Amino acid sequence: MTANLHSKTDEKILCFRKDILSKYLGTSQVFCDKNLWEHILKNLEIIPRSQVEKDFRFKQLIVYIIIKHSDTYLTYKRTETREKMLKGKYSIGIGGHVNDTDVNGIDKIQPSLMKKKLIRAVWREINEEIEIKSKIISEPKLKCFINDDSDEVGKLHFGSVWLLKISEPKVSPKKGVGKIKFASLSELEMEKYRFLERWSQLLVKYNHFLRG
Repeated sequence: MTANLHSKTDEKILCFRKDILSKYLGTSQVFCDKNLWEHILKNLEIIPRSQVEKDFRFKQLIVYIIIKHSDTYLTYKRTETREKMLKGKYSIGIGGHVNDTDVNGIDKIQPSLMKKKLIRAVWREINEEIEIKSKIISEPKLKCFINDDSDEVGKLHFGSVWLLKISEPKVSPKKGVGKIKFASLSELEMEKYRFLERWSQLLVKYNHFLRG
């Protein structure tokens, strides 16, 4: 799981009522469910972040971006984060909350248009946390979702996982992101798995969503 280091307590973010997840509640899963995604997009609400930080009736929508070069994935150590449980952990995901400025409001927005607006949040998070000095091979593509109710951080957040492919492993970190390294899945499984944050562990375990 990731946290937006640039957020303010009065930031307004996109959330949805967690009962929408029905069969996924109480589980730790990486999955693809297009019908559920459409349902979520139709029921998003903009709520001040301060109001939902401890409100377990809601899930906060997170964009979690995986940067891939060839058969390797960007990894880094979190040096700063609002979530104490994540500090010092390694991650393969760049990202954070989707806020109201990303989507310019959500009244009467069709799901197909909302999908396009979410790309703004994806790029904003990328540009806030890293600098890509390589050619982009393909635009960010939504690959899967993460629901992890195994701890308090996971119970409050829902991950939309995006994959961005680049031609060379040339990426520089910004604030809150430690030294960057590109690692293969086998390296992540053998060397760093126990040091990875929970969401990254789940993606390494269910890595077929990151291939292709």
